[in-house]
Amino acid sequence: MTELDEDVSKDDGGELERPSRSRRSRAPVSGRVVFAFAALAFAVRLVWVLAVPTHPVGDFAMYWESAGYVAEHGALDPQFIFMPGYVLALAAIRWLGGGLFAAKLLGVGAGTLAAAASTGLAARLFGRGAAMATGLLSALWPAGVAVASVTGTDMPAAALVVTAAWLLVRDVEDRPLRAAVAFGVVMGLAAWVRAVALPLVALAAPVWLARRAPLVDVAKRTALSCAIAFAILLPWGLRNQARYGELFFTDSHGGHTALVGANPNSEGVYSRSLNVMFTRATGYTLLEEPHRASDRAAYALAKSWAAFEPDYALGLLAAKADRLLARERSLLYWPIYRAGVLPPDALAPFAAHRAGFEAFVDAFWIALVVAAFVGIAVATSRRNLTALALLPVPLALTALYVAFFAEVRYHLAIAVFLFPFAGLAWRWLGVAVGDLTFRRLNDRGRRRLGRELAGGVVLVGALLWSWPRFLAWGAELRERHRWAVAVCEVAGETRICEWRSTQPAPGEGPSSVRGVWNGVGLKLSTALAAAATDVDVPPGRYVVSVRADTAEPAASPEVRLSLRARGVPVDSTTLPAVAGVPPARLAGIVDHLGGPMRIEVAAERLWVAPTLFDLAPVWVSDLKIEAEVH
Repeated sequence: MTELDEDVSKDDGGELERPSRSRRSRAPVSGRVVFAFAALAFAVRLVWVLAVPTHPVGDFAMYWESAGYVAEHGALDPQFIFMPGYVLALAAIRWLGGGLFAAKLLGVGAGTLAAAASTGLAARLFGRGAAMATGLLSALWPAGVAVASVTGTDMPAAALVVTAAWLLVRDVEDRPLRAAVAFGVVMGLAAWVRAVALPLVALAAPVWLARRAPLVDVAKRTALSCAIAFAILLPWGLRNQARYGELFFTDSHGGHTALVGANPNSEGVYSRSLNVMFTRATGYTLLEEPHRASDRAAYALAKSWAAFEPDYALGLLAAKADRLLARERSLLYWPIYRAGVLPPDALAPFAAHRAGFEAFVDAFWIALVVAAFVGIAVATSRRNLTALALLPVPLALTALYVAFFAEVRYHLAIAVFLFPFAGLAWRWLGVAVGDLTFRRLNDRGRRRLGRELAGGVVLVGALLWSWPRFLAWGAELRERHRWAVAVCEVAGETRICEWRSTQPAPGEGPSSVRGVWNGVGLKLSTALAAAATDVDVPPGRYVVSVRADTAEPAASPEVRLSLRARGVPVDSTTLPAVAGVPPARLAGIVDHLGGPMRIEVAAERLWVAPTLFDLAPVWVSDLKIEAEVH
């Protein structure tokens, strides 16, 4: 009887190894496997760091500079609003005299720890063979190797979270108290690096439930882990109490992050224009006091944007999921391809073969995801509830990032949980091929193999079928319900105005609206495009005005642009077909009884003959509603 036709009980978790070998007898073997592949992961990443002389830029440069401030002054920069764990580690390196290379070794160590923890998880859950496959995959993970030279928080946080899961699973049965304590300690340390780790502590509960612990014990052990994690993070909370006058355990920029992820002008991608718009409308500036008030204002604005057009917000979730999960080539941007990261001579070979490097990285990621889904199907067939109980962690991370803001580097903490399942899949495939080749399967083994194969095909097929349709659904929602935000001036006060397409009406065709920080664009895909915003103003007589131009030096048909307020025509003009004409100013007087005043701009293409080129949008900006002064 082979590994594929052995009877799997619920108690042993369905390991691939033969049940004649106990967990304890396998422990030394598993330890050697973990050490061997951790050594391989360390060597590969160290070679990368030595061979590729990257320089930190952007956020990564900010971490390095903040660490220098801590090393020099013994305290965080007053403008620092992020979680401090990684910066404190860098500061210790700088205080000890280490330079940028020593800081990169921290990334090497984080990648090594992540590979070791993934391998250890596979060994504990699925056996030695799966652990070896997992160790090889995680050690040679190309994107994971590349980011080893980046001085960022993503891989350290991922390494700590997966290590916490490994320690929990390792001791969940034999040493439950140690498992609960270790999980809480390491997750608390992870929360010092990325605040998103803190709510994940409660996800120890599914692992306890998978081991059939009594509900009272599940509650006690999970509560113990949560209490320890909060205790580990308590110094940060007390610092915040002293600094801001309130006790909280997170950073002070989550609202800004959510605002970026809700921005309809950029489809949830960071843009500098958002900073300008936010500052002019609220008076707050990112990284400047008052941090808490600024963060709350940003979060309130993000919630209002999501509620303004819910269908667009749903479509934006698909775009953020695509950025987070679909590919890994973007991970090469920070250690290789961003301007200033590498000197020209070091960049040249990567630039010459960029397409090949990116294709290889993407292919590895796709193969990893497919193998992980096969592994999940095998674990489900073998009733390995402990392994399946870990899946809420990457699922919760995915949900949090997609809901708020997503970048591809955020998926590192998700990817590390896929490696054990991918290792299981490759081990399963090798055993299955050997059993089929040498005809070692009996009837029960063949039925089981068929069940596991069918489960893998169904899961992978569902993924390959549903993912592009999910993205297309999201893209269609965004296209039909696209709207825009822009600063406007109302009675001497700067506000943010929300513009919605009125022609075509939302959901009845592609939206004509395009966003820019100080106005709205009308895309003339058809003969008529229009957009409106509702502005709450007190009763009175007002001068309503906007500026309009095509803004692109290209020939375009004549466009009739009209401005309406409260449904009444205010002014109109014809934008000529020639380029380079100064912007037109539309203005008129409106009597208003109070409440929301609807301002609508409409662009009508006067020349309706078909065109052979894409028409430039008409841009309407600088909306002003000023009280008339006699």
